[in-house]
Amino acid sequence: MTSYSEPLSLRERRFAANQTIFRRANERFQRRLGAAGSELLPYVCECGHEDCNDLVSLLSNEYELIRVHASRFLIAVGHELLPHDLEQVVATHAGYQVVEKGGAAGALAERLDPRVAKRQVS
Repeated sequence: MTSYSEPLSLRERRFAANQTIFRRANERFQRRLGAAGSELLPYVCECGHEDCNDLVSLLSNEYELIRVHASRFLIAVGHELLPHDLEQVVATHAGYQVVEKGGAAGALAERLDPRVAKRQVS
């Protein structure tokens, strides 16, 4: 796990908390469905905007490719955080984008990722 000493602003911590809530909702939804990789499913946009309730449709195996990286999040097109120093768009697909956190925000995303915690316990 990466560690950074630069402090996060209150805004960055709030966005990280929001993204974590949305990510956990997607994780629970996917677990409940036990979805196969070829099923098109609705996922909650994982942007940091607290009032966002957009759904993004993609295959469950496409979501898994995003989740391999703890610092990457699924967002609706155009929902990236500004300024762009908070995150960078690393992929654009039909109907959704993938953003990646860097620096201290990326390290926080790793710490808050339930999958990283499970891997460390195993």
